[in-house]
Amino acid sequence: MSGATVTAEARSPVAHDLPAPRTLGWGPVRVLWRPRVAARVVIGVLAITVLTAQAVLLGTSAIPFDRVVAALQGSGTPFEHLVVVDRRLGRAVTATLVGFLLGVSGGLTQTITRNPIATPDILGVTTGAGLFAVLAITGAELLPSVGYGSAAVVPFALVGALVTTVAVLALAWRGGFDGFRLILVGLGVNAIALAGISWALSRASLDAAAVAMRWLVGSLEGARLGDALVLAPPAVLAVLASIILSRDLTALRLGRAVAVGLGTPVVRVEVSALLVSVVAVAAATTVAGPIGFVAFLAPQVALRLFRTPGPPPLGGGITGAVFLVGIDAVAQTLPAPLPVGAVTALVGAPALLFLLLNHGRGAHV
Repeated sequence: MSGATVTAEARSPVAHDLPAPRTLGWGPVRVLWRPRVAARVVIGVLAITVLTAQAVLLGTSAIPFDRVVAALQGSGTPFEHLVVVDRRLGRAVTATLVGFLLGVSGGLTQTITRNPIATPDILGVTTGAGLFAVLAITGAELLPSVGYGSAAVVPFALVGALVTTVAVLALAWRGGFDGFRLILVGLGVNAIALAGISWALSRASLDAAAVAMRWLVGSLEGARLGDALVLAPPAVLAVLASIILSRDLTALRLGRAVAVGLGTPVVRVEVSALLVSVVAVAAATTVAGPIGFVAFLAPQVALRLFRTPGPPPLGGGITGAVFLVGIDAVAQTLPAPLPVGAVTALVGAPALLFLLLNHGRGAHV
């Protein structure tokens, strides 16, 4: 029996045809290193660097190149420092971190549910954050109005994302998370949150409603360097969690039953991944508003670029960062500048329809 097993393994195309990846070990954490994946990561980082440099050096206002360099070196005027460092650099870095967090969040959610359309947008997390933020902005007869741009909006949006997530998980839990049931519950909670937003807007003053609507579209217009500093800890958490959970997430892509057979603590991995996903998307939403389709699109693009067996969270984060920085640059250079959330919707909605149509064809083959 053992000889037959050895022979089967020796003839296995997996054993012979696939190169054994080099493994980097840091205690219990192991990172699979493949040159092809590393090359794509380097290309993604270079793309982010180039787009960020373009946003800082060129921008939308006329500042000579030498004065931009002087501001970056700390020898510019206060006005140049405000425009170049705080606004241009702050906006570009914030866009990078927001896109990264949304991409990681989408990759984790799609892996847990094994469904390409299961994103925080669909599950109602971003809408829940938006509901609480709108309640804070407008007052809505429940809370004292904090105004747009106030730091007080951030904890309200974070609480909204956490409350929505707890509600979805509690309603969808049946000894585990079934992807289909999780999406259905998320759609229901999402509809309730949207109804709450509509009610709050109908009760608000015209000025407060206008401010809330601008926030709900998703925009980086008010992003500053301080926002990037706020997003840095969640980004570090997302990176570490994705690395630590990478092996268990790979097993989970094969199905819950197979993952259990491989010794994966399925429930603990699912809960941990979902919590990290919620923290990531909540942090991004509190700074930039509910920017749609990045969490859906980035992991699917990364899946094809990195050629992984499932949506890669870190690959999705890098792709999301490149995507959002590029889209924000386009949004600023349009004849009539648009909020970045509107442009991502214009790009993401056709991509979603394309995926659904292709998925439908595949189901009938």
